[in-house]
Amino acid sequence: MKRRPKLSLMLVPALLMTGVGQTAFAEDSAIKESASGFFYIEAENERPRLSAASADKFIEVDGEWFKDMNGNGELDAYEDWRLNSEERTADLLTKMSLQQKTGTLSFGGIGGKNGITVTDFSSDDLSTGQTGVSFIKPDSEQMNNDTDSYITVDGVVYAPVAYQIKNMYETTMIAAMTGMPKDQLDVLNKIQSIAEDTELGIPVVFSGDRTYNTWGGMIDAAHYSFGVARDEDLLYNLYSEYAKESVALGYHQVFHGYGNEIGSFYGDDPEYIAKMSALETKAYEDNGFNSHSKHFIARGGRNSYAKAKSPADLIDSWMIGWKAVVDAGTQWVMTNNAEGRTPGLQGYTDKETYKLLREDLGYKGIICLDWPLSASSVMNLTGVTTDGIDISTLSLGERYTLILDVGIDMFSCYSMTPGVEINDVDEAVTNCYHPDAIIAEIEAGKYAEEDLDVHVARVLKNKFDLGIFENPYRDWEEALVVLGDAAAGSVDTLPMNNEDINALRRPEITEMEEQLMVESSILLKNDGILPLSADQKVFVDSTSELGKEKLTAAFAEKAAVVESLGEADVCVVEVSSFNDTYELMIEDAQDAGVPVVLVFEGTNSSEPELQQFMDANALLMQTYNNTPDHGSSVGSFYRYVTPSVTVEMLYGEKEPAGKTLFELGYDSDAKTISWGELQDDIGVDNATRLYMAMMAKQNPSIDMPNNLGDVIVTTDYGISYSNPADIQLSLLTVPKMAQSVDVEVSEGSTSTQVSAVNVSPKAGEPFEISFVAENKGGSGLITVQVMDGETVAAEKVIGLAEGQFRVVTMDVTLEAGEHTITVGDMSETIVVE
Repeated sequence: MKRRPKLSLMLVPALLMTGVGQTAFAEDSAIKESASGFFYIEAENERPRLSAASADKFIEVDGEWFKDMNGNGELDAYEDWRLNSEERTADLLTKMSLQQKTGTLSFGGIGGKNGITVTDFSSDDLSTGQTGVSFIKPDSEQMNNDTDSYITVDGVVYAPVAYQIKNMYETTMIAAMTGMPKDQLDVLNKIQSIAEDTELGIPVVFSGDRTYNTWGGMIDAAHYSFGVARDEDLLYNLYSEYAKESVALGYHQVFHGYGNEIGSFYGDDPEYIAKMSALETKAYEDNGFNSHSKHFIARGGRNSYAKAKSPADLIDSWMIGWKAVVDAGTQWVMTNNAEGRTPGLQGYTDKETYKLLREDLGYKGIICLDWPLSASSVMNLTGVTTDGIDISTLSLGERYTLILDVGIDMFSCYSMTPGVEINDVDEAVTNCYHPDAIIAEIEAGKYAEEDLDVHVARVLKNKFDLGIFENPYRDWEEALVVLGDAAAGSVDTLPMNNEDINALRRPEITEMEEQLMVESSILLKNDGILPLSADQKVFVDSTSELGKEKLTAAFAEKAAVVESLGEADVCVVEVSSFNDTYELMIEDAQDAGVPVVLVFEGTNSSEPELQQFMDANALLMQTYNNTPDHGSSVGSFYRYVTPSVTVEMLYGEKEPAGKTLFELGYDSDAKTISWGELQDDIGVDNATRLYMAMMAKQNPSIDMPNNLGDVIVTTDYGISYSNPADIQLSLLTVPKMAQSVDVEVSEGSTSTQVSAVNVSPKAGEPFEISFVAENKGGSGLITVQVMDGETVAAEKVIGLAEGQFRVVTMDVTLEAGEHTITVGDMSETIVVE
């Protein structure tokens, strides 16, 4: 066995040449130093690449190189990359203390925070956004203090990274970092060097909520837009590129996907959810970026699971999306911090909930609790489990072990705290995990260490599968091969706006994002005003000053932009919410008699209602939004569709191609009373809803008809310039009744004949009429009027998707007398009493 001699860190810079691929020692070309300051041995044949902060970590055994992670001068089984992950995990478990094992089950935050800033933005004028107060750099006390469990810097309490790793044995961290890519890489490398310096050298896994965090706190993936766009290739390719960049910086997993939940990014059709969720998961996993699917069964989207659960209990529908991500290879699953399958019981204390995942779906990966989850929160849990355990009677340690027994592996926290007592530290830092409470249960003989090992093994195996025991470090020059040469400019430049950041990114990324912007924009209404023409004078307004500025500049490239409505031929209004400012803008345009093009930045839970359809002559809902998720954000970034792309769509140079994922009801009540787990049931009557539910129970994969509800527009709706609608009205039906009439059939003989006649409604009381609207063209919107002679008796806005028909019902109220009502070219005579 040959081992590199130890060298003083003071001598290393003098003895080594920097730069990837250059030799570190003249007498031994195997060990090299990277441009980012760590040492490595290149991959060769079956041997993976090896990297370490210290050159003396490498040992040579029988002519092959390994890492001596525990520094004992020998090759242990867990250090032998030739063995499989299960064998290495089993060996490592035998070397771990209870403290190390319970610490391994922590999923904490860098510095005890759910988001930190790693770039100094203090000298820059940030007109929007913030950097936050949690600033950490590689040589800071917040990073390197290993003697204090908590410190206060500039009035902010931190859990030092070195203490959490060296003393509490944390090996998995939230890394929602705000800052430049190289600063992120340097911080992650520094944390790995701290982990390397522990007894066993177990590396750290890093995760965050941002799918695309190369430019931390600046932009992110526009998740909902992928579902609206329905472009499978684009979804896979763009998520793949985001994954590659994340891995190049040192990230290992992401707290996504999320679309596998009904009502989230991929709508509420279980089969579509399954298809798109599987593709997203594969895009991550195929590129070495673990998917951390959430939240079992569901927490977000339009409904939590508990709120969405209906009397039909369509659990099989929920499982279609979850089966898809499990089968696609998701390595992590996050829990739901609300009620699960057993009423009154928090899901992560309920075996019946996690049997679905562990047993029914056969999931073998890691399950992690959601945030925030403090020890105090755990102690507030109540309820009785299905096997009769009253949670309110349990200690903290008993509650922790109950959670483990359910099938969950990791405890979400911001930091770990010694001892079993909840104290003031828990309140100052928030979301603390107390691993000593589990140790106390084991030492008291109330919980078996071998049961603990099952959970620890899952966490360790994932690290071996990721290859980070061998190669935990990332090199900046190698990262640039993935990020693109232009990203090198980020070392000296802080991009604080869209133009600057796009100059530093790969053009293929921005091209795919612009394609997504167009494919995820839904034209909901167009009464002929779009596309605009260059000779029209445009007045631009927005509820955002930044939005108005950028949109005005984009329009100025196409047409004359005027400063008053009195000069305008058309008014373009861009909004992200329908507030008082929006209403004033609409009123001003209507008072001036100027047609309105409304551009709305919508989400899966924020959509236009009937009033907005009435307000605008054209309505474009854009679903692209790359606002960073979690942690701090910085810069004067416009988070929505690039204004020049919006303008190109409004002028017909690009055609909005998005289709609705959800029905848009006539009022919010229709959405409220719908069943959140049942697709396409907004605006249906109770009998129809029950019929739909029974179809779903019998076949959760059913292609549910989307034309049964009384809604403005259904799913799969989106107007196209190139494929206009052709909506035809037919089959007008008014209320009928059976009427008996005695008819003389021969002299002295009569027969009673029964026929259907129009009902005579009561004056001033509404009665229903129905007809069919059939669309033989592309998606389109019409306003149907019920005419009583020359008077409009009722009207209704109706949108039909391409090739769709819908049965339309309208209420009509008339005065006494005979009336001929007309819908389109159909008429019926009604006598009102």
